[in-house]
Amino acid sequence: MRSLFALALVALTGCGPTIGDPCTTERDCGSAVCLNRDFTPGGYCSLDCKANSVACPAGSVCVEDAIGRNTWGCLRTCRTAADCRMGYVCRREKDSPTPVCVGPEGV
Repeated sequence: MRSLFALALVALTGCGPTIGDPCTTERDCGSAVCLNRDFTPGGYCSLDCKANSVACPAGSVCVEDAIGRNTWGCLRTCRTAADCRMGYVCRREKDSPTPVCVGPEGV
């Protein structure tokens, strides 16, 4: 049982940071952006994207103003708040095609 847990932990950490992971600096997100804004408590790894031009990774969607004013960013998609980190809610933001994980303040 112990080795199974260790194997699962290695598999999860070997994938690197994903959209919506917590961060404090850019280094925590690999090649992604670390958002530290009101709607991203504990930081939030994202990618700069533009609607319909740069695809976000699976499990995320491009949302207007997510990185900054007039700067689109990838946010983690969700079905319910249980799909999001603690302190985050699941809702549609800025006409997102699907609900995304954001802090209670929203984008």
